[in-house]
Amino acid sequence: MAGGPDGEEDLKEEVRRLGARIGELESMLGQLREPFSHMQDMSRNYFRLIELYMKFGEVSPEAAIPGLKDPISRDIVNALFQRGGQNISEMTEALRARRGSASRRIVRQRLAALEKEGVVRSERRRKTVEYHVSDEVVRKWSELLGFFKGGDRP
Repeated sequence: MAGGPDGEEDLKEEVRRLGARIGELESMLGQLREPFSHMQDMSRNYFRLIELYMKFGEVSPEAAIPGLKDPISRDIVNALFQRGGQNISEMTEALRARRGSASRRIVRQRLAALEKEGVVRSERRRKTVEYHVSDEVVRKWSELLGFFKGGDRP
């Protein structure tokens, strides 16, 4: 018999080596799965940003608040996204820097309206009140950008 016991042993050894190599390859592919998944998420987010830009002409948080028509309110929300925790005076200065002019009275009125709509929230700090973008708007914006999904919380 040409295949004899030595031939069978050689074949068994070759099958064992191939099995070990297949195991190594599966392990290597398993290690690549996470980076590739991360790259897929990043590219999905990138295309989502491009879509937002094409749809709205810019990528700004107001895309998460479609009812925000007033330009002063949009500037307030954008300023709070850039730096939350601003009081009326700081917010007025931020708007002056953006718009060239702003009055404390108008800023106060717009902040009150935005708070009533759930877009911003206020937080009392010793002698002042600070304003922040609401958690709900931050969540919507994060989901819109693709950073968080469904039940995930930023």
